[in-house]
Amino acid sequence: MNDAPSFGISTSPFEQGLQRLRERDGFTQLEAGDLAAFAAATGDAVILLTDDPVRCPEAWDMVVVLPEALKSADAPFRRAYAAPAASREIAAQFGISRYPALLFLRGGQQGEGAEEAKPGDYVGAVEGMRDWRPLVDAINRMLATPAARRPGIGIPVRTSIPTSCH
Repeated sequence: MNDAPSFGISTSPFEQGLQRLRERDGFTQLEAGDLAAFAAATGDAVILLTDDPVRCPEAWDMVVVLPEALKSADAPFRRAYAAPAASREIAAQFGISRYPALLFLRGGQQGEGAEEAKPGDYVGAVEGMRDWRPLVDAINRMLATPAARRPGIGIPVRTSIPTSCH
């Protein structure tokens, strides 16, 4: 996981947008190998899965809109994002095939009387970009959704259909 500020110069405007998520909005950058450690922490978590913005221009939109949408959520989230290559690996583990996607996980105790969730329990995913109100509503629904078993049979899902937003 990469929580440290970056002192290097990003090579693309999209990478600069991801850097802003890290430095200004408190997101953690995840590589595929970081997922288990991030997911194991207590609380609700959201992970932004991105794609190449040339293939999926909506990835730009989500990088800009997500921090504001999370401010409108009914409760705080631990926040992370994965760059396109890591996103594909993570998405395959959860059957996610459309980008950008928001992956919601939950770990640890969720308040008084709450049934204890196992670290990194799957809550759900929001695939593709949404208008503002539907996006905020979907985020808030994830807060109320109980953790469940991951979709699929435990084998990373690969699809032959295009994974871009179009």
